[in-house]
Amino acid sequence: MFVRRDPWNWLKTVLSYLRHHRALVATLAVSCGVGLIAAVVNSGLLPLPGAGSRQTFAVAQTHVLLNTPEPSVLGREVLGQDLQTLIKHGALLSGALATPPVIERVAKRAGLPPEEVDASARTTDLIPQAIAEPDSLRRASDIEEVRARYRFEVQARSTSPILDVYAVAPTADEAARLANATVPGLNDYLRDLAAKQGFPADQLAVLHPLGTARGHVVQSKAAYEIALLTFVTAFGICAGLLWALVVFRRRRARVPRRPALAEPAGGGDWPHTTRVLPWMLAVFIALLWLVPFNQIELNVSAPIDLKLDRLVLPLLVGAWLLAFAAGRAYAPRLRWTPIHSAVAAFVAVAFLSVVLDARYLSSTLELDLPIKQLPLLAFFASLFVITSTGVRRSEIHAFMFYTLVLGVICAFGVIIEYRFKQNLFFTYADKLLPGGFSVDAADTSAVDGLGRRVVRGPADVPLETVTMLSIALPVAVVGLLQSERWRRRLVYAIAICVLVTAMFATFRKSALLAPIAVFGTLAYFRRRELLRLAPLGLVLLVAVSALSPGALGSTISQFTRPDAADVPTVSDRVSDYDAIRPDVLTHLAFGRGWGTYSHFDYRVLDSEILHRLVEMGVVGLVAYLMMAVTVIVASRVTIRRRDPARAPYALIGAAAAAAFIVASFLYDVMSFPHAAYIFLYVAGLTSVAIADDGPGRSPAENETAGVADSATAPPAARDQAVVESALRRVGV
Repeated sequence: MFVRRDPWNWLKTVLSYLRHHRALVATLAVSCGVGLIAAVVNSGLLPLPGAGSRQTFAVAQTHVLLNTPEPSVLGREVLGQDLQTLIKHGALLSGALATPPVIERVAKRAGLPPEEVDASARTTDLIPQAIAEPDSLRRASDIEEVRARYRFEVQARSTSPILDVYAVAPTADEAARLANATVPGLNDYLRDLAAKQGFPADQLAVLHPLGTARGHVVQSKAAYEIALLTFVTAFGICAGLLWALVVFRRRRARVPRRPALAEPAGGGDWPHTTRVLPWMLAVFIALLWLVPFNQIELNVSAPIDLKLDRLVLPLLVGAWLLAFAAGRAYAPRLRWTPIHSAVAAFVAVAFLSVVLDARYLSSTLELDLPIKQLPLLAFFASLFVITSTGVRRSEIHAFMFYTLVLGVICAFGVIIEYRFKQNLFFTYADKLLPGGFSVDAADTSAVDGLGRRVVRGPADVPLETVTMLSIALPVAVVGLLQSERWRRRLVYAIAICVLVTAMFATFRKSALLAPIAVFGTLAYFRRRELLRLAPLGLVLLVAVSALSPGALGSTISQFTRPDAADVPTVSDRVSDYDAIRPDVLTHLAFGRGWGTYSHFDYRVLDSEILHRLVEMGVVGLVAYLMMAVTVIVASRVTIRRRDPARAPYALIGAAAAAAFIVASFLYDVMSFPHAAYIFLYVAGLTSVAIADDGPGRSPAENETAGVADSATAPPAARDQAVVESALRRVGV
């Protein structure tokens, strides 16, 4: 018998769902409306009153050969000294082109208003990077120049007498006219100056334009990119705030909620499980520790850099989405904690910083920078979400121990690189990957400006390696504190020695500062237990000296040397504080946009704190610091309860967060994905450890509920539950 089904049954199901989830539907509808309005206003796609018009930009370039009067350098053999004189003369003329008298003559030749034309000359000579970095005065001038409607930049080549001229204007015709007018305008100025000083005009340098400049419209899709980015940002922020308001009102009104869901039991716990998601997560974490993925790229042209992590992580996201379709027994579970709120706030402010400054970035032709960097931030956040929802509380111990094993393997590789000058991570990555990938070579004999060897393991820089190992260090220390059997204690003690030795093998001062942050955090919460490990300090000194001879003394000497405060690594950082002042004051609240302060164009900022201040403003800096501080503060209650199923992992997360904060002051940690990924992964595990058992219950209510539920248990179990609850209240 065939049963006739109602063809409108699906519509009835949808209407029934919408009727029972009116708050969700209203939130999505309002958020879509807000997102559309914000996208239209911010992009200028529609001519709304007060919204401004859609802006277009065009560029043109020309090249100018600097020649001598007759006979020409092209028709005779030129001595090296003559060529060098012309090259230096070109650098002088490039600077002259950016002066007000020459700009006025160029604007007159191009038929443009002189007050709307500005110019700059970029230094391309073979000088140290630190000297070429702009200071606060020059950077303030650069910021003022990019506000001009018409502008051009001149660059003198360091190996040939050629000037490169790049012009920007609202239209292609104006950009071409401006670029073509630079040579006549400069010639006018030189002839006027020669006549005034009585210099023979026939002995002036000859400027030959190498072709005619042609203008091209750029950023033609910028308005649509701004609209899409604005919609996504406004929709996400609005939906999050509205749903938080709905949840708050429900709690205030004491609306009955669904009972707490128990931990899903389907598939078993990792590693004894048939679930795909935890295995995919384990593979990706191994990639973070053992593969130099940021130096591996797929040889395919794409809008974003196809690094290895950006090829593997989407597979992990796909497995996470499929886990939802597998049913409640396998589906990831969201346990909202303050750590989630802090990470969400940081990501929201990062996107908002770009949206608010999108038109300025489009006018400076820098909009492509955040467009390429924001996906990486989304990858960071997605790993945190997958870890915090896909890992069960009963699996935290296995994943923490797995992280320690990977950290020790990484540390052994760093020690081998220090002793034998062989980077096994790069070597085997190049051998095992197929031909479609390119792997950058690792120079194991390279030294930095202070003469220190560059020992970096799988990371991009040695500082990143230290950060990675310092995040794994609390796993070993807490494991040693919790272990009762001497074999386990011996294993954890060896792991501590290997991790610390590898840190010192990098010759970086952070190898001393990061472990101090870890042990300081552990001492704050576990003073008495940590004092029992004092004898391990002597063993640690012997192990470091034996495994990496000379590394310990070389690292400590960087603090004790008389000129410790005058070395470039310190003086360059100090100069950064004043140099970024114009950018900070120009965009004080939300910065100039996530990922827009490129060290290739501006300065190398050896501090994530300064990066966040420049790119995300004061609000973004606070959001960034709160992301790590929240891990420590939110874990404090769980740590003090000393619950053996939760407290050790909360303590590990707090110590790892402290090390991450210290690293943020030492270098731009978020620019190096190894450390950022691993920190957010550990933060995700920490959020699982500190999460409440049930929605809507406070920790105290969970504790009381646990005692109440034990009333129906046998007398012995009930008495034990009451005693454990009393002990937790007094902090024992």
